[in-house]
Formats: sequence, C-alpha cells, structure tokens
Amino acid sequence: MPEKEFLEIDASHGGQVLRSSLALSVLLEKPVHIFNVRAEREKPGLKAQHLAAVNAIAALSKARVKGNFLQSSEIFFSPNQIVREKFNVNIGTAGAISLFLQQLLPVALKADLDFHVIGGTDVAFAPSICFLQKALFPKLKTMGARLEARVFAQGFFPKGLGRVFFKSSPAKLPLKPIVLGKAEKFANFECFSSSSGLPPEVSSRQAKSAKKILLEKFLESDWIEHLFSSPARKETIGSSIDVFAVFENTVLGANALGEKGKQSEFVGEEAAKNLLQELEPGNAIDSHCADQLLVFMALAKGKSEINVSKFTQHCKTNIETIEKFLQCKFEVQRELNQPATISVEGIAFK
Repeated sequence: MPEKEFLEIDASHGGQVLRSSLALSVLLEKPVHIFNVRAEREKPGLKAQHLAAVNAIAALSKARVKGNFLQSSEIFFSPNQIVREKFNVNIGTAGAISLFLQQLLPVALKADLDFHVIGGTDVAFAPSICFLQKALFPKLKTMGARLEARVFAQGFFPKGLGRVFFKSSPAKLPLKPIVLGKAEKFANFECFSSSSGLPPEVSSRQAKSAKKILLEKFLESDWIEHLFSSPARKETIGSSIDVFAVFENTVLGANALGEKGKQSEFVGEEAAKNLLQELEPGNAIDSHCADQLLVFMALAKGKSEINVSKFTQHCKTNIETIEKFLQCKFEVQRELNQPATISVEGIAFK
C-alpha cells in the first residue's frame, strides 16, 4: 500500500499548532509533516513538555514518528489506530502538564486513558490544572466528553515535580454542540490559593487580596475559598491563585503566579483584576477557555456558537490549523483582541 500523503503544517506561531495538529492527525489517521516548530519563539523547537506529548500521542496511536527530540524544528508523524496504552510521563522540567493534556484531550474522546504526569501544574503562559477542572472540563462534559484530572502535588517553575492523575472514558460520539452566549445569573466567586515551600500565610494573603478587590466590585457576593499550603515541601517552591466567577450557565476563570520578590497581596490583586477583565464584556467564555474549545466545536454535530471575552491570536491560529484538517469553516464576528462571537458547523465526527 502506498504511503499516505503528508499534510504540511507550518508551526511557526507556537505550540498550539503542534498540539492541535497531532491530535487531529490521530483522530483522522492523517499523516502530518509539521515544520518550523515554534520558530517565532525565543527558544524555538520542541521543549520538554512538547516532546513528552509527542511521544505519548505516538504511543497511543502506534505512530511512526521522525524528529521527536529536544529542539527539533520538524516532525513527520504517521499514526495508526488508537490503542489502549498504559503509560506514565515525567516531563522532567516545570513544563506545563495542562498543555501536555491539551494535546491528548481530543484523542481521549475515543480512548480509555489513565496515567500520572509529573511536571508543572501552575506555570506561566499556560492554564493551571485547576482551570481545566473548574472551567474547561465541565463545558466539555456537556458536549459528551468524559474527562477527569486530580492534583496530588503542585509543581512550580523551575523544577516542576507536580503530579497529576488523568482519566478518560470514550465519549458518546458525535459530540453535542455547545452554545453559550451571555453569562447568566451570577452565583458566587470561588478561589483556590496555593503555595509550596513557603509559609502558610502566603496562600491566605493571596486570597484575602483577591477577595477584597472582587467584592468591592460585586457587593455582598458569596465567596468560597480553598487554601492549600505545603510549607515543608522545598523541592518545588512557588505560589498560585485561581479565581472563578460561577454563573448558572458557565464558569469564567483567571490566574496569577507568585515569584521571588513579588508580595502575596500583589499576586491576589493581579488574579482579581484579570478576572474582572474577563467579566467586563458579560460573555460566557473567557479568553483562555475559548481556544481550548475550538477543536471540540469543529468535531461536534450541529452548530456551536460561543461569545468570548476576547478573540485572541491563539484562537485565530487554532482556527486556521483546524480548518486545514477538517471540512468546516469558522465564523468570527469582531476583530482580534476584542469580545467576539465564534461559530462553526461541526463535522459530526464519530
């Protein structure tokens, strides 16, 4: 049998192109040649988290792969059918576990998976695991996905050492479309403030600062608070705070990270102000969740439509990538970096 033709994908814009391309390559059993991997980034090529994800998805699909090494700028990837594969992953750095999982989530629609990942749970330029649990997974559940993540230990830059257990069951395909316009009937704020290798008061000070700012804006709102601290754990030192606005039909979230020399109060203030920006347009999907939903919208049966707080470059790039794989066309009303409506007629993938 002749080799299938490789779909050519330019991944200059970043890791999102790589993640979406490999996931869709596996689901469609379509070989792909990904080149210029992260060429526009300060340190181009595959980083540890990307390499771990490439190797994991290759194992799940018994793929033939070339170029799977650190700093590689191109990958040839030829998948076979998805198989049940037991594996655990150690990224080896504080590489984002959430981005590792993001690549596997579409594949998890068709597979029983359960594994542990060691890496970064709360790191810069990536959603936190808490965000996946509270904001993303519930939306995907309404579409038919069955996903679960549990945090056993948090991991911060530069060592990581966070540990997350992930589990999935095959979804009932095709997925249902998702339609979320305006955020309706505000219920409460929920805060998750954490620290590792630091005094216990770091978590409480972050939360107190965020609460003050948000409840000044939303008077007499209910506030649910979860504080976590591992002061004796010196292997990975850091702090984070996730704040969520819970509505009847959706959850919007924002995050901030501590760093050396940054007061805990400033970390909480940053998270609260980030969330207020997400809430200002009144839309049901925050800017971080939007680009993570796009692949699933395109795979669903029927028309999905979401109102997002901001149409980001990540969204734009992901749409362009998805449209190269699937016979679908997204419509975006509004300009880049503005509140927008994103819609697509899904392909009813089974």
